[in-house]
Amino acid sequence: MDSTSFQKAIDFAQEHLPLTGELVFKSDGYAYLKVDDRYIRSLFPMLGLQKEGFRVPPFFRTKNSPGAHISIFYAKEHIVPKEIGQTFHFNLKNIVIVNTSTGSSYAILKIESPELEKLREKYGLNPKPSGHDFHISLAKKTFSEHRHGHPHKFKTH
Repeated sequence: MDSTSFQKAIDFAQEHLPLTGELVFKSDGYAYLKVDDRYIRSLFPMLGLQKEGFRVPPFFRTKNSPGAHISIFYAKEHIVPKEIGQTFHFNLKNIVIVNTSTGSSYAILKIESPELEKLREKYGLNPKPSGHDFHISLAKKTFSEHRHGHPHKFKTH
């Protein structure tokens, strides 16, 4: 992983992309901050991760797919926020690779947002979803059982 390309991607986003998004609520109970799709479309190629098997995450499959987004409330939390349609601000932190217990890796852009933390706290929740930083998933890599002979087990950081 080239941390220089990660920093260049952050610098580009800081300079060219909006640091705001609109709160969207899906009928299944999932709520997210819709952000500019260029967070994925522009930053993914800059990361240089294609040669390592990373791909654009599957957030553009249908017209109802979220595209680039930041998860705010999960369906299991049973929250219907009154703030649907409102704009929230965030700041960029860093890009990291995280490995999940399901055998996938993600390149994520961590963000911080006191506004989003306060929103979750308003509804009686931990300020960060599942205790993790807010983030935008930029790339996904799925490991194949066939290629490696066994499934990989990873922990989420």
